[in-house]
Amino acid sequence: MDRKKLPIGISDYKELIDEDYYYVDKTDFIRQIIEEGSKITLLPRPRRFGKTLNLSTLRYFFERTEGNVYRPLFNGKNIEQWKDFDKYQGKYPVILVTLKDCKGDTFEATLSQIKIQMQQEFARHRYLLDDELSELDRLWFNQILMLQADEVMIQNSLLFLSGLLATHWGMPPLVLLDEYDTPIHVAFDKGYYDRMIGFMRNFMSLVFKDNTDIFRGVITGILQVSKESIFSGLNNIDVDTILELPMCTSFGFTQEETDQMLTDYSFGGQKDEVKNWYNGYLFGDQTVYNPWSVLSFINKGGVLAPYWVNTGSDVLLRHLLADGPSQIRMGVESLIQGEPIRSVINDKLAFPDLLAETTNIWSFMLFSGYLKASDPAKNSDDLMEYTLQVPNREVRTVFFTIIRSWINNGPVKNDRLELMLQALRAGDIEYFEELLNDFVVNTFSYYDTNGREPEKVYQAFLLGLLAGMSDYEVSSNRESGFGRYDILLRPKDGKGQAVIMELKRLRPTETVEKALSSALQQIEDKQYDAVLRQDGFTDILKMAITFDGKRVWVKIAG
Repeated sequence: MDRKKLPIGISDYKELIDEDYYYVDKTDFIRQIIEEGSKITLLPRPRRFGKTLNLSTLRYFFERTEGNVYRPLFNGKNIEQWKDFDKYQGKYPVILVTLKDCKGDTFEATLSQIKIQMQQEFARHRYLLDDELSELDRLWFNQILMLQADEVMIQNSLLFLSGLLATHWGMPPLVLLDEYDTPIHVAFDKGYYDRMIGFMRNFMSLVFKDNTDIFRGVITGILQVSKESIFSGLNNIDVDTILELPMCTSFGFTQEETDQMLTDYSFGGQKDEVKNWYNGYLFGDQTVYNPWSVLSFINKGGVLAPYWVNTGSDVLLRHLLADGPSQIRMGVESLIQGEPIRSVINDKLAFPDLLAETTNIWSFMLFSGYLKASDPAKNSDDLMEYTLQVPNREVRTVFFTIIRSWINNGPVKNDRLELMLQALRAGDIEYFEELLNDFVVNTFSYYDTNGREPEKVYQAFLLGLLAGMSDYEVSSNRESGFGRYDILLRPKDGKGQAVIMELKRLRPTETVEKALSSALQQIEDKQYDAVLRQDGFTDILKMAITFDGKRVWVKIAG
């Protein structure tokens, strides 16, 4: 069959349909907005999960035009089966503004970007200048078109345009605001957060609060920025986060949708690998795939790689992990080893308060797409607590990368790391031990080894180092034989030497040699090499690593 083009980077619904791109039908989202949404609906979702495309779909469905020119875009789509299709399709004027590219080093630079977005939307409704506008309204409209509007005029611009549209059409408009929090993220990073919050508070509340000149409002972003700072007074807003059931499958690809797409492009045989890399997000009670990563995987000919994590900056995440409480780093170390943690989740975040509580950092990571949440239950304070986990292998690479950056930015640089990994490949265990000790001595200031489970700290640290071995698959804490090995390295090409590592803390009552021998014996007794032998590996290096504070010893089986 002739395969359709993949919609990589396509966020305009009309272009996607007109140009016959492959489309995973999400048009039931339209019905959900009417039947399950509120007067104003906020939909926070991670980046690259289809927010802009969904708002574009709403625009083309509802927008009133001469001759209802957008009606054919929905031929054969799921929404055609909706009982109220004809009641709503093509019946309302629409305002659509996206702030996803409104980023600047200063408030003034970002405001200029917002002015351009408003200018483009006003230009789309230039026909309003043919109405009998007051002299002041005409001047205001033209100033926005000429990029001459001041800050206060821009704050009032959505309210102003909604009133003009309601008068012209005799029908209140649908107002769509995409990626509302992008300027706020940037402002926090660049140091003008308070001023941007003040601007956005007025920009949004003026149009969405008690405005009878709008039909519905739909807002998307990554986070729900604290009501105290930006949504104050918006008592008519319904927030549907990734923890809510409504509209939980409208963003991202379901298992069925992903399987069908992989089959359509002849990648059906890699479904399990794709699931391991890109599945695992929980929206409401539904498991979904990262759509950007699935599309990129197919587009790149079936190459498994961290596509999503390379589409945005993780500077803020790195800052939170490095400067946040030590419990955060310990938690991350558990998470990348596949062990879940429990935490209360705060769905209303103010950026300046992120470092104040560990729950705020976990919440930021969850809503930004770095974690998934399950098993909600009230704790003793009647707050909702969730089990948090890394959703998939792709996101796991983010945490490995951050650990590597701590290592590379320490006193011992990357060239020494490469030497250490080469020594391991070559079986030069003496040199491997020497270099590993260098890293432990010079880099462990980033780690807390005084907690109750220092083994986890060393294991996470070592995993971060080994992540540089791109020719090996590195795994940890998985079942094999009669237990769970600490670390396993498997050549990706299925040839050569595999490695099993067992880590032991040196106890006060034992010698180094006894601790090393005990670790090697555990590998034998638990038959950790079983999974490798099942896969045909015969050359298996069994390695014991014993540590005591900032001293490490290594021994291999004879």
